[in-house]
Amino acid sequence: MRKIVLITGCSSGFGMLSAARLSSSGHTVYASMRDLAKNNNLKLELKRRNTNCHMIELDVCDDVSIQNTINTITEQEGKLDILINNAGYGIGGFFEDLSEKEVRDQFETNFFGVQKVTRIALPLMRKTAIQSKDMFSTKIINVSSAQGRSALPGLGAYGSSKFALEGFSESLFFELQPFGVEVVLLEPGTYSTKAIDENSKEAHAGSNLQSPYFEYTNRLKNLHSKILDTRRGVGDPEDVAVIIEKIIKRKKNKLRYLAGSQAKIRVWLRSVLPFHWFSKIILKLAMGIAK
Repeated sequence: MRKIVLITGCSSGFGMLSAARLSSSGHTVYASMRDLAKNNNLKLELKRRNTNCHMIELDVCDDVSIQNTINTITEQEGKLDILINNAGYGIGGFFEDLSEKEVRDQFETNFFGVQKVTRIALPLMRKTAIQSKDMFSTKIINVSSAQGRSALPGLGAYGSSKFALEGFSESLFFELQPFGVEVVLLEPGTYSTKAIDENSKEAHAGSNLQSPYFEYTNRLKNLHSKILDTRRGVGDPEDVAVIIEKIIKRKKNKLRYLAGSQAKIRVWLRSVLPFHWFSKIILKLAMGIAK
């Protein structure tokens, strides 16, 4: 059945691929991005798949921008079946190297941005769910990360924002059950495309030779580059779009879905190993510390 879908963060990465895939499957997709001038990647992907979608400007940190988008969907469609909160970015850096502004900006997009979009979209989505014949066919899919289940050094701001998103989503899952709106968390592991890498930032102080963390920052950079070069444990980002499509089709979902072998292994190890053992693995791999 054709769904009306709103996706945030569609200029690149998972959002772009999901918008193209869902459009090619026959859904009516509103692919949003903060700056419509950056829609070239999406246009090329839509052309490659011989499909099309609505492109709309939406800043997840701006209430007026969000409300305008929801008003447009209400006027044109009268309902909203699926909200995919995908917009976000990751900032790398050890805590002392991160400024308060860098941390707040991370949360503003990855956490408060999701809350803003969800809050403004919910009245229309609750109405859609009430009018639907299929229970829980109206869904909110929040794109989190394996970092929201297992934190790593040098990614504290990003991981914290995803931990917050996990808690919010779990609470919202229960709150929306009486209204027939399903909440699902998608937790990708390590993926890389040029587009996804563009959504990564680095702490301004991280490259400072005087930083006490300079050595560890470089080690993590080299480790990340090595992983991407060898492709070991690195998934195809299209797989995330496939999982999103399956979530939409499925009548009843789990709260959480991990995406990628690397994410599944790390979260499994974190859940079964005593933290003392798990920490030894992380310290050795990420920071070169043997304890």
